[in-house]
Amino acid sequence: MKIITLIFALTFGLTAFGQAQKTKILLIGTVHFETPHTDQFELKTDDFLSAKRQSELEDLTNALSQTKATKVMIERSVENQRSSDSLYSSYLTDHYKLPVSEREQIGFRLAKKLKLNHINCIDKFYGMSHDSLMAATAKENNQLFLLKDLGTEANLMRNDYDNQLKKGTITEVLKHINKPEELKKNLSLYLKFMAKIGAGKNFAGAEYVSDWYLRNLAIYSNIVNQVEPSDKYVILIFGQGHIPILKHFLENNDNFDVVELNNVLK
Repeated sequence: MKIITLIFALTFGLTAFGQAQKTKILLIGTVHFETPHTDQFELKTDDFLSAKRQSELEDLTNALSQTKATKVMIERSVENQRSSDSLYSSYLTDHYKLPVSEREQIGFRLAKKLKLNHINCIDKFYGMSHDSLMAATAKENNQLFLLKDLGTEANLMRNDYDNQLKKGTITEVLKHINKPEELKKNLSLYLKFMAKIGAGKNFAGAEYVSDWYLRNLAIYSNIVNQVEPSDKYVILIFGQGHIPILKHFLENNDNFDVVELNNVLK
């Protein structure tokens, strides 16, 4: 009888503990502020240091700070954590001017308003090792039209985001590009076009897509490794292309509640 009581107590305790550890996580997919960078389809340069954009960034981070998040995670390699800590410490004492990067312009600015002592670097870069093989396979199998169609759709998305940025505030742009349908469009580029290249033969396209999933799975591993039991709310700031995959991973981990950006930025 005592054993049954003990098992019941342990089970109830673990259930309660699991519920207590539920962490809200807000995924913010961004455009990259700095150019040039490594994205194949990148936005045109915008002056994010202008008075107008700086005011918009203040408005954005003021709104995000209302979440009382206990961690801010950015798209910077875990290997650069020490240098990032040094830069952030200098920023807190007004000895570092924020460069044109969403990592600092949003991430550092927000973390300071949240009174955080630390910014979490969670990126892990894997080279797209199957890139050249996929291109060669597409040519060999008369599938170059797939890459052409991919480029057409990617450019339409880029032009749309360029136009959104020209006429809207940074907050409005982020709300737009984080809509579920926009996230789906981005992931669809990989699944609709690339995955078909070499199918049934060398699967070069599928292996290329697997490189992208591997990088995001490594990022996800860094997220869950760095979230602590005491964290009730975490904000992640990353390039928009990563968000649909990271969102899928986190939605299927019952330690997390994924928060929709448009529910935060009214």
